[in-house]
Amino acid sequence: MEWLNKKGLRQSFFIITALFLCLGIVLAGITFSICLKVQDHISVSPNFEISLDEEGKIISGKETAAKPQTPDHGGGIWNLITLLQFTLPVLWIILSLISAAVVFYNLKLKRPLAVLQAGASRIRRHDLDFQIESCAQDELGQLCESFEIMRKELQKNNQELWRQMEERKRLNAAFSHDLRNPITVLKGSAKILQKEAAQDSPDSRIHAPIIKESISLITEYTARIETYVALMTNAQKLEEIECRPLLCDTTALHTELEHALTVLTSSQKKMIKISNTILTLQVRIDKQFLFDTAENLVNNALRYASATVQVEVSYHQDKIQFCITDDGPGYPDTILQKGPTPFLRENPSGNEHFGMGLYICKLLCEKHQGGSLTLENTNRGAKATAIFRTESLFPPHSANSLSIS
Repeated sequence: MEWLNKKGLRQSFFIITALFLCLGIVLAGITFSICLKVQDHISVSPNFEISLDEEGKIISGKETAAKPQTPDHGGGIWNLITLLQFTLPVLWIILSLISAAVVFYNLKLKRPLAVLQAGASRIRRHDLDFQIESCAQDELGQLCESFEIMRKELQKNNQELWRQMEERKRLNAAFSHDLRNPITVLKGSAKILQKEAAQDSPDSRIHAPIIKESISLITEYTARIETYVALMTNAQKLEEIECRPLLCDTTALHTELEHALTVLTSSQKKMIKISNTILTLQVRIDKQFLFDTAENLVNNALRYASATVQVEVSYHQDKIQFCITDDGPGYPDTILQKGPTPFLRENPSGNEHFGMGLYICKLLCEKHQGGSLTLENTNRGAKATAIFRTESLFPPHSANSLSIS
């Protein structure tokens, strides 16, 4: 029956119907002939022809051809055979058509319909992790193939929707995570202003530099928050954030970084040591990427450090390198094995952190012209090295260092 499976539904229907109809006609003809023979057998009797003389005596006699008898002479058997002679052929035709329908259903319809029904039932239960096999080469086989294409599209759309939901979750987590550092700087600057304003000193010139510096930080970080909010609002996913390197003076860059890290440590009883060995006047870099990465890494180190965090900033071979070390317990094995991934954190039950900090740092480094982030544990604690690819435009100058407690 393999050749029949390759035929279309219409062709298969006509072929099967014609075959069984022919079979029914043959059986009807055989039945009709048998009934005729039986009827002939019971409806005839022997017939004798007798010759008589003038006196009425039999001269001779011989058997002649039989003459058919009337139905009255055949009795009930004659009537029964006559009835079967006309009803059995019709019955054979009807049975052949019914048999053709049953065979056509079993061969061409039963399995494809069962496959389609099972697939529709699983889709109704939102289960798309299966495959619909094409069990025929006819119209129903094509319908199964179309059904499989529809299932794949539904699965693809569901996966894309799930990916977008996860990406939106990551984006919101990154948004809330990275806003903490600028807000911390703003809070620290506001506290410094409140502290200076509360001091009663006749000489206002003593407070002027501190107030001016705090106001400058508030203005700068307010602008950073506005820029970041606009950037994250327009981005549909973290990978869409664009890197825009601009020409920056390294001295001003280092000063701004010192101010930011100073405010981050103002509320913690820990020491941070910053050493700067950038021996060039100007570099082309995206300050938003640089500051977000530095603040995230330092904030993470301060959270786990016992007493001291060291930050080394250097420049060589068109790379700005941040190396942050702390004297804490080090990175968990999970983070070292899997690397920085979204929502990966040491304590999943905590709700303060989303495990996004290291992942954001890694992403920003890679987006900045192919940089990198390396995490490792040392004998003293954890160590994170962030590299930003850039270029210097002027000759080097002297290095400097800073310690903050």
